Amino acid sequence: MITLYQFQFSHFCEKARWALDYKGLPHVRKNLLPGLHMRVARNLAPKSGLPILVDNGTVVQDSTSIITFLDEKYPDRPLTPRDAQEAKEALAWEEYLDDEIGVPLRLWFYYHALPDRDCALRFLLEGAPWYGRPLFALIYPKVRAAMTAVMNIHADSARQSEERLVAALDKLDDAVKERRFLVGDRFSRADLTACALLRRHCGAGKSSAEIAAAVPARVYALRDAHKARRFVSWVRETYRSHRQPELGSA
Repeated sequence: MITLYQFQFSHFCEKARWALDYKGLPHVRKNLLPGLHMRVARNLAPKSGLPILVDNGTVVQDSTSIITFLDEKYPDRPLTPRDAQEAKEALAWEEYLDDEIGVPLRLWFYYHALPDRDCALRFLLEGAPWYGRPLFALIYPKVRAAMTAVMNIHADSARQSEERLVAALDKLDDAVKERRFLVGDRFSRADLTACALLRRHCGAGKSSAEIAAAVPARVYALRDAHKARRFVSWVRETYRSHRQPELGSA
């Protein structure tokens, strides 16, 4: 049995979930609480980050490594192109998207969300164990302080992250203006990565009213400013056409 240790809210964990579902692999999802996850993670793997996949004793940490492992062990419906040059391009896109969208988007979002306790808890406790809410009612100030310190969240880092994010979105927008896929002529890990990381920003499966009610005003304003961009419709279209029904169970 495959087990995925994850945060339900994490866009990096969505990469791993999507890869598992795309390949039709049933699995168990273990939703952990931020901060408290570190003990579980370090008992399984060298670092504290999620996602972590465990498959019959094999432990794989981080979304990129998980996709590579799944393609090697379960080659049906490959996410890595079989052509060597296209595989190189897909991996390069994935690395760029992780670094220039995934990381800065996370920091920028937390900068705006963490000061709003209710907003932050709605996000952080999504899919969490039942005891998460009463526990975080007590420890949220410490969790917020730890997240702020570990991720170096402050006004300057948030400004720099927004600049990096906007530049990367411009590059992605140019790439998908006249193409259905980022690499070659079929869906790959590059497309999966872009769409998983931007699921919330592009509102895949959500109405504008739902998004406005769930996120800080500055986050919604940037999302609203982008709503007519090609990359937004591309993310939504890709979710509709390639995001398989979820096969994970809690």
